[in-house]
Amino acid sequence: MKTFLSIRNIAIAAALFASVKLPATQTLADAPETVSPLAVGSVAPTQVLPTPDGPFDLGEAIANKPTILVFYRANWCGLGNRVLADLRDSAGIYEDLGFQIIAVSADTPETIKPTIEKNHLNYTLLSDRSLSLSAAYGIAFRAPQDLVSSYAHKGISLPSVSDEKGGAGLLVPTIFIVDRNGSIRWVYSNSKKNPTRNQLLNAAIKART
Repeated sequence: MKTFLSIRNIAIAAALFASVKLPATQTLADAPETVSPLAVGSVAPTQVLPTPDGPFDLGEAIANKPTILVFYRANWCGLGNRVLADLRDSAGIYEDLGFQIIAVSADTPETIKPTIEKNHLNYTLLSDRSLSLSAAYGIAFRAPQDLVSSYAHKGISLPSVSDEKGGAGLLVPTIFIVDRNGSIRWVYSNSKKNPTRNQLLNAAIKART
């Protein structure tokens, strides 16, 4: 019995550690043009991230259901708000196809809740204020000082980067489709426009096969 409990405890600890650990070589790109999103066929990184209602295990969620995983900058981003609204309006279609929708941003859990309420969202939003998950997906970059200052003048505080270089960071809006095995089946990354509804829907349909 002791041996069984010991093995079980080790397995649980390993699973929890794997859910939050990022590769030591993970770094932020120097500009949005130089980010390198994980490619189709890559294993989707997972973490336990905060929500307004408490911790959310992304790995467990992905293992339960194929996922439309959306990364958007923050609640101040018009591009992000548009994709959130589009997904809200299409949520029933994706649910019928067997998908869940999970959105990730650099917003804090406290600022996520107003976004959900304002946009009447019916899916999960996660806080990646440290940009650690975004960096693991290869879509985070270190914001140049002039960009940081520009946002500051608008009353927007970018998330701090906690590595040796410091500074502030941003992510490039990106959508991944991930299957239940944690394999990335489709990627769309663009800092200026969202995919069309048909692009995303067709990709989801194809990812089911």
